[in-house]
Amino acid sequence: MRKFIIAIMKQNLFTPLDNLEKICSQKNIFYLTGFTLIIAASLLSSFSARGQGLQAGVKGSLNSTWLFNNNVSDAAAKYQTYVPSFGQSYGVSGALYFSKVIGVEMNFLYSTHRQKYTGDSAEYDAETYFNVIEVPLLLKLKSSTGAYLEIGGVYGLISNVTYSYEDPDALVDIVRGPNDISDKFAKNTLDGMIGLGVDIKIGLGLSLTTAMRFWGSFTDLKGVDALGRDLSDQVNLDLYYNGKYQPTHSASAGFLLGLTYSIGKIAKD
Repeated sequence: MRKFIIAIMKQNLFTPLDNLEKICSQKNIFYLTGFTLIIAASLLSSFSARGQGLQAGVKGSLNSTWLFNNNVSDAAAKYQTYVPSFGQSYGVSGALYFSKVIGVEMNFLYSTHRQKYTGDSAEYDAETYFNVIEVPLLLKLKSSTGAYLEIGGVYGLISNVTYSYEDPDALVDIVRGPNDISDKFAKNTLDGMIGLGVDIKIGLGLSLTTAMRFWGSFTDLKGVDALGRDLSDQVNLDLYYNGKYQPTHSASAGFLLGLTYSIGKIAKD
């Protein structure tokens, strides 16, 4: 067995951890997502005979997006102030219902996330922006009216992180970026999600889905402050934040619309 494992490793069938970032490039993520969708569809089909049926569909949402860090929150408002920011999500979904009221749903979503900043005295415009491929896995509790509650976790792969700054009121216009700050940001995130929605049947197995979703990160996203300073750099922490490191967490709320096709017993209810 030991010789067999060594032979496999020599063929590079096991990938070292230091190549993980390369695997998680956008191109590879696309292929991985497609492969996972095929596997998920096969698994769902194998279980459909035991359950109430399957659902597949497309979803999109407009989201209010935030990045919270206590060092930024506690800074003087004249220098750093959060500004309401928005992003969007869109992608595909699949669900398996074990009974008329209980099911599980998985989504594959491509999302954008923004956090804008300004200052009360120096009215600059700054923004941290990134893309994230999100994979929610949710438990769904559904009523006979089509209304449902969903709760679960979200794994996300973060990419294309940028920071930009503009101060049009300065004596000389100051414009920086957008600059790539991916090296100052986390590569992935683990979130919790809860949602309330309703599936409105429109015939031929199709339903219009509307929902409100709320989610936020358990993990630290790191990143920069409103002025683009690295929040993980001890020099910055000593100079501006009394030497204390604080984690950065994302928070989002979104209004979701989707179109779902149902097969099996749930399509007939």
